Parts: sequence; structure tokens; C-alpha cells
Amino acid sequence: MSLKYRFDSDVDTVFELLTDPDYLVQRSIDMGEASADCEVSDVGEDETQIEITRKVEQDLPVFLAKIFSPSQTVNQSECWKRYGEKYVGNYDIQIQGQPVEVHSSFKLEPSESGCEYSVDHNVCVKIPVIGKKVGKYVQTQTEDGILRQLEHAKEKLA
Repeated sequence: MSLKYRFDSDVDTVFELLTDPDYLVQRSIDMGEASADCEVSDVGEDETQIEITRKVEQDLPVFLAKIFSPSQTVNQSECWKRYGEKYVGNYDIQIQGQPVEVHSSFKLEPSESGCEYSVDHNVCVKIPVIGKKVGKYVQTQTEDGILRQLEHAKEKLA
């Protein structure tokens, strides 16, 4: 599913914030996560790599509470590439010890009144019988989380 979000700020300002390791750690803490560590590195002139590990506590629905721990370590690997006036990239999310992965592609591009961030997610769950149900839950949680992160960034830029 595709998610789109508009910022009033220009592309480079939003990019700088979304690739700032101090901001990314603080955003995680502000959103109630137990801890976060982040490393950002430039890989060539127009490419930025982000590695972030977050410790999260979640209230899980009953059907998941029997299989998953409410305390989880989430690893996210993200790559941004600049193409002209826009940025494109992808990220992969893995939950340590769980058969769940999220693969996403995104772009950040100029718009008339600032810029637009769009992202597509693909959830992969390797659990027999209930995998589809788990996938739908993870998809919803991922999209809700991204929206909260983008709202946080917009407030920070205001």
C-alpha cells in the first residue's frame, strides 16, 4: 500500500532532518520507544546509509501475544539516493528473532508548497496458517508508525 505525506518545508530541509542521527534517536524516544541507536554514513557523493536499532514495547493483540514478545528489538537499514531535486531510497525492517520483515521503497520530491514523501511497504511473514493475519496487522502498524514519525518531523520543522 502506498502512503503519501506533504511537508511545508523544502526537500533538502526534510532530507537533512530525516537523516540526522541525533534527531532519529530523539524521535524514537519521543514516540515512547525504550531506546535507539543510530549510525548515518555518506556512501559516495549522493548516497546516505542509515542503520538504526530500536527497542520497543508493544501491546499485542491476543492472537500475537502467544507467539511474540511485547519487548522487541527492531533493526532498520535505510538507503537514500539523490537524483536531481528528489531523493529515492528503500529500507528494510527486521524484528530480531521474529519471522517478520518489512521492505519499503520511498521518495521525497518537491511539490508546489514544499515537498511530498511517499512510501510503499511490502510485509513478509513466514508463519504457517496465520501468516496472512499477522501480515495485515504488521502492515497497519507499520503505516501508523510511519505517519506518527512524519507528523513528528513536521512538528519539529515548524
